[in-house]
Amino acid sequence: TFLDSMGKYIRGYVRIRLESPAPERFFSLCVHNRIPLRNLTQEGSCYEMELSARDFLRLGRFRRKTNARIHILRKNGLPFFLHRAQKRKAFFLGILLGLVLLAICSFRIWDIQIAGNRYYTTPVLLETLSEWEISCGMAKRNVDCQKLMQKIRQTFPGIVWVSARLEGTCLIIDIKENDEIPQETPVKEDTRSCWDLTAPWDGTVVSIITRAGMPLVKPGDLCKKGDILVSGAVAILDNDSQIQRYEYVRSDADIVIETRFPYYDEFSRTITVKSYPGEQKTYPFFTLFGTDISWYHTPKNTSEIYRTERQLTLTPSFYLPVTVGEIITIPYEKKSYCYTPEEALELSQKHLQNFLKNLVSENAVILSRYIQIKLTANRCRSQGYITIQIPGSDKSAVTPKEFPDLSAETTE
Repeated sequence: TFLDSMGKYIRGYVRIRLESPAPERFFSLCVHNRIPLRNLTQEGSCYEMELSARDFLRLGRFRRKTNARIHILRKNGLPFFLHRAQKRKAFFLGILLGLVLLAICSFRIWDIQIAGNRYYTTPVLLETLSEWEISCGMAKRNVDCQKLMQKIRQTFPGIVWVSARLEGTCLIIDIKENDEIPQETPVKEDTRSCWDLTAPWDGTVVSIITRAGMPLVKPGDLCKKGDILVSGAVAILDNDSQIQRYEYVRSDADIVIETRFPYYDEFSRTITVKSYPGEQKTYPFFTLFGTDISWYHTPKNTSEIYRTERQLTLTPSFYLPVTVGEIITIPYEKKSYCYTPEEALELSQKHLQNFLKNLVSENAVILSRYIQIKLTANRCRSQGYITIQIPGSDKSAVTPKEFPDLSAETTE
């Protein structure tokens, strides 16, 4: 069993080879004196076995009685290890210092984990914690989780629930945000404000469905940018079809306008590209208590530098102030490259397709397009227009209308 193996290792044991003309008598003496022999094997006329170091010292008289020769093949166990390690005091001193260092590190925070946040980003939360003097390297006894949770809820109104706890050398903060995050500078809407709907482009009205307000145009009418399409001033008529008063509402309508969108795109045919003639170099490093230790040196030529790192842990929640990683440098050179006519035309078509995709994402229907592409020695220019049908309108404040007060009658 495991306990027997541990006891055997702690007491120490040896493996010996026995050469004797009377091995049966030697074994009989061992059994009579209660000396256990383990893993007994025969090699020709010799026998190999294991016994404890204490029992080995009792074999002297048995060896003389049986005229046997005993050879020690191997010494195992803690007593022999300590005897061999007497000249390695620095090794054990390093182990002791390492244990002391781990004990000191266990009383501090070496990692902060935040989970459940979407609107409030992790860098913003970590910066706020740093302002509250909560950061990696601080003593765990200086962290009051209850006060920390209260301050987080007071500082960030969009957080409806927060939990903070210490596990090992890690501070774990779990938060839950409200589905509707309040704005930092909320704008109070004036419920009495009303507006007109105006044309955002020049074009022709294709369709108009009014839900609130007074429509001033009908399908097929021409409009210019800024023209009022739906008025927020609704006239209230009396029995004689005379305007009695105006009521002001928030205009609401679905308006589709056919218009021409101008298109212009220009780019240089000569660009700067990178070539990688050299081989990348990798420099391992490790960080101890925030100090980098590595053989990295700044490259003489222009290079791309990438850094990867990983913090060491003993357990999933016991982080150490040690980070290991590597720095990769890839040398490169900048060269000028000129697009061929075919490549320039292909790139201009990609730009046009991206522009059309953006229009389609705004529910626009593309009817036609007229684009001219001109190539010069150094430039590529695309210019023209695109005919589309697109829904949309702008809002503008309603201007109160004045009219004679007809409610007062003159008596003769």
